[in-house]
Amino acid sequence: MKKFLCTLTALMMLLAVACASAETVDAYTSASTTKTLLSGDDLTAAEALLASHSSDLATKAEASAEGYTAPADALNAQIMSVNPDGSVGLSTISEWKLTPAADGAAATVTLELTYGQNALNLSEDGARGTLLVGVDGTWYIVHLKVLNSDEQVYSDEAYEAGEFDHHYSGSDSKLSSYTIDCEVLSIETSFLLMF
Repeated sequence: MKKFLCTLTALMMLLAVACASAETVDAYTSASTTKTLLSGDDLTAAEALLASHSSDLATKAEASAEGYTAPADALNAQIMSVNPDGSVGLSTISEWKLTPAADGAAATVTLELTYGQNALNLSEDGARGTLLVGVDGTWYIVHLKVLNSDEQVYSDEAYEAGEFDHHYSGSDSKLSSYTIDCEVLSIETSFLLMF
């Protein structure tokens, strides 16, 4: 009987360890009291707010046209991705645009990135990234999944014709530009973001 109880106890301990190690955590929330996962009306309001602070993704030619007015409330943002070595890639960008969810389709974000590690990380369909946007003391953490990517290879002719975005910074090095369309997977808010 004693041997049976020892065996039973050992099995129960193994089962407890197996159950504990099998625990999963929601990828977008944590025990952090500084983050809130948005849903319902809060998500809809956040999408509208972020859309109002987006770039218009104008090309240099469009921005140079008579009567063009840049969006007054457009904000810079940070885009994050995972580098091949596992470290975090972080870039400050001005060219991003959030389109709110409509007609049953998820919200989307379009990014314009100049050639660099983040552009390469996010140029693959299905890649994941996070857009960080600060608005009036609140940080919006927008989790993204890449739907498609288009590389615009540099040429002097295309640059002179104004085909690159109006904040394009790669002309001296003749760098490609990437237009990356993403699905918004979720949006969180945080009043505290340190980096």
